[in-house]
Amino acid sequence: QFANHFVRLGGNQQVGQQENMQAWQRRGLPMWARTLIAVAVVLLLLLVFFRVDEFEVSGNVRYTSGEVADASGVTLGDVLMGVNKTQAASRILVKLPYVQQVVVSKALPGTVRFTVKECRAMVAAQSEAGVVWLMNDEKKLLERLEDGAELNLPLIQGVTLNLPLAGDPASFSDGLREERAMEAAASIWNAGIQGDISAIDVTDPEEITLNYRDRVEVHVGDGTDIDYKLQYMLTALGQLGENAMGMLDLSFSGGNQAVFHPVE
Repeated sequence: QFANHFVRLGGNQQVGQQENMQAWQRRGLPMWARTLIAVAVVLLLLLVFFRVDEFEVSGNVRYTSGEVADASGVTLGDVLMGVNKTQAASRILVKLPYVQQVVVSKALPGTVRFTVKECRAMVAAQSEAGVVWLMNDEKKLLERLEDGAELNLPLIQGVTLNLPLAGDPASFSDGLREERAMEAAASIWNAGIQGDISAIDVTDPEEITLNYRDRVEVHVGDGTDIDYKLQYMLTALGQLGENAMGMLDLSFSGGNQAVFHPVE
């Protein structure tokens, strides 16, 4: 009887365990557990299945799409979720000086997009060794000009660059001359005559001279009212004709007087 009673007890315990398991299954996993499992599944999918298999580049003109992608440091096969957008953008800005802005984005299942904004050279300057460098309106050094290469931009004279390096901001040997030269370069660019002015000479920052088409030396004083003076210059040169050679003095403070001294 004792043995039979023991068997019946064991049977009741087994039935109780089965009922508890069925009740647990009916209730389901708690919310936190289900959330954790879902997150783990998503992470597993991202790590295993979603890898970089395509690059899309827009806004690029000077650089090819391949050059932009290579500069980012991102390679095909990289885990998409592991791509650091900030680091990729920083690498592009350092390695490709003509890139002014870049936005890096990701899209499933495996696309990395680069939206690029490029800048243009506005003016040129020389290092102490006489090497010519191009830079944009923000004084970012873009590239060194090869010997004998044609320059279709104004060349700053009378002040030199200190230890120039592509991608770095330009540092000049004299702050006042630098300021006057860059102001004149910006005005020339805004007037759309950067191809006509071959030099901006700030040797004397109070008496800036411009070389117009290698035939007229234009004096603009310390650069005061230079925007107006450039327009007045164009009017005066138009009246003088295409063959006029000499010195045009616009250094008067008002900028509304011009004296032309022809070459004899």
